[in-house]
Amino acid sequence: MDDASASAICIDSEEENDPPKQPMATPLHVFCRLVIPARGASKSRGQTKGVTVGDVWISQRARKRGADGSPPSMELEFSLVASQAAEVKAENRTAIVPTTVISQMAVRSEGRMIALKLHEPIGYGFFTEVAQGRLPSEFTLVPHRNEVHNVLAALRWWMPHVVVSGNVPMQLGGEGIVLRLDGLTLTVRDLMLLEDEQCLNDSVLDFFLRLALDVIAPDQTKGELYLASTFFFQKLTSGGVENGEQGWNNVRRWTRSLPGGLLGQKYVVLPINELNIHWWLAIICNARQGFDDSVQEESMDEMPRIVCLDSAVEAPLKGRTVAFLRGYLWKEWCERHGGADSLADAAEWSRKIEKVTGRLKALEADVPKQANSFDCGIFLIEYLIHLLKSEMALSGLGLATHKHWFAQHSVSHRRKRMKWLASLLVHEAKRRSQPDVGKLMEEDQRLRQAVAKGLTDLPKKVPKAKRHPNSDETSQRRTVPRVSS
Repeated sequence: MDDASASAICIDSEEENDPPKQPMATPLHVFCRLVIPARGASKSRGQTKGVTVGDVWISQRARKRGADGSPPSMELEFSLVASQAAEVKAENRTAIVPTTVISQMAVRSEGRMIALKLHEPIGYGFFTEVAQGRLPSEFTLVPHRNEVHNVLAALRWWMPHVVVSGNVPMQLGGEGIVLRLDGLTLTVRDLMLLEDEQCLNDSVLDFFLRLALDVIAPDQTKGELYLASTFFFQKLTSGGVENGEQGWNNVRRWTRSLPGGLLGQKYVVLPINELNIHWWLAIICNARQGFDDSVQEESMDEMPRIVCLDSAVEAPLKGRTVAFLRGYLWKEWCERHGGADSLADAAEWSRKIEKVTGRLKALEADVPKQANSFDCGIFLIEYLIHLLKSEMALSGLGLATHKHWFAQHSVSHRRKRMKWLASLLVHEAKRRSQPDVGKLMEEDQRLRQAVAKGLTDLPKKVPKAKRHPNSDETSQRRTVPRVSS
């Protein structure tokens, strides 16, 4: 590598570039038609019939910081210009919708219809009047002629956390992509989520989890560990399935290329999202031992288990998630090793499920907790980083207290370093006209070292009161209480 290349990478630097600014092409407000589902409407060809409310101006605004010190959240302001609904009063033509309640954006007809799906019904402003007591759980925006690009660009910029599906116009499909890694992409809007007090979306999580696995994990661990996409569990539970056995069909092709399938992996890492507002990590250890009677456990480390790592102080219940994972694994075992036909026998089914539940234990790990409402994604990444650095921590996961791993100040430091790493990688990608991070690191080992250090270094100044002593993972082991299933 020449001197010019070497000087471009400052491994110890914590300098950060200015945060990405909203592109000039992204409008501050958009104009379109608003449609809500009709009362008692049924779906036809996957779409719900609706009634037109009228034309609206939509803009984004920041909600004031909460009295408890919580960070300001973003809202969409709908201003009704011309209404076709008689229920709307002249003095009530504004509605404020928090972006946090919007979970999915389904693009149809090349963007001429955009359905915004909500994880809770809305009753804000004129929405309440138009709905006539029946609060909608989704609504549709119909951009006017020549406004499709502006509306889609604005919505995607305003709501980077929202999952986008459907027929996105080609000119928007790759818009803003600045980094790639193993088929994963980061856009300018994704990079915004590395700013302070922002929640990470699936794209940022997938990218940095994969990056950490690539640059930190020893070769042996890479061969034993499968890192699932953030979409895996979402897909497993989609389509109205009632359990993991039914959900198996949704993801049956996802692990085809793995030698021995998913059960051939010693560790399976699954990012889990709760209601599009909270991330936690499930790690399945030694799953094969839970199904194969010929495999004997020689130590506690080899105990088959599903370990839940959740940074929330008041964590959501894990019973449903664990039950889905057990059912999926059981179906995976049956499909690969025979015996699926026996599931028709109710007694046999009951016996097998009881056996799996008993052997594939569910544990809630005693892990560091977040001190705010927005760092769950960073904690999830930091959990994996710690496990990849320590073979002992990974093998003994869930069998001892893990509170000593790190604290909130280390997670805040990691966010800054991730932001710096993103800036460094974007700079190198532009300088070399190569957005593929894997290729960049393959060609430049010093860049790879910089990435590894940015993902593993500790804060330079740690308050003594917050410093945690290193603890032997094998000492004072205890079994964490099982999750109710």
